[in-house]
Amino acid sequence: MRHLKHPLISYTLVGVQFATMGGLLLTGPWIHSGWEFIFQILGIGLGLWAVQTMHLGHFNIIPDPRPDSKLVQAGPYRWLRHPMYTSILLFFTPLVIVAPTPLRWALLSLLLLDLLLKLHYEEALLKERFADYPDYQQRTHKLMPFIF
Repeated sequence: MRHLKHPLISYTLVGVQFATMGGLLLTGPWIHSGWEFIFQILGIGLGLWAVQTMHLGHFNIIPDPRPDSKLVQAGPYRWLRHPMYTSILLFFTPLVIVAPTPLRWALLSLLLLDLLLKLHYEEALLKERFADYPDYQQRTHKLMPFIF
C-alpha cells in the first residue's frame, strides 16, 4: 500500500465526490436531449481523453501523486490542470439545470466545493513532488480555459 500524506483528507475528498455524484444520478434523469446532452457528451469525451493521456495504469482518483507518477502536460493537460474535474462538472451540471430541485442544487454545490478543495490539496502535493509544477501552473488553467 502506498503512503498518503493525509489519508483522512484524501479519502474524505474522494468519498464526498462519489457520494454527491451518486446522489445526483439517483435523484433525477441522467440523459437529456439538446444542449445539455451535448455538454454531457463533451464531459465524457474530455474525461476519456484525460484518462487516455494519463494512461489507464497511472489513473488515480486519490489526490496524492503515485510514487511512479510523472507530470503529464500533453493532451487536455496542455490547457487544463484538472480536465477530469472539468469533465465531471460538464456532465453533472446539465442534470441539475434541466431537472432542478433544492436537493440537486445542494448536491451540485457540494460537488463543486469538494472538487475545488480537492484540486487545491492536489496542487499543493504536486508542488512538493514536481519542481516544475509552478511553471506548469503559470501556463495552464485549473478548470476552464481563459476563465479559471
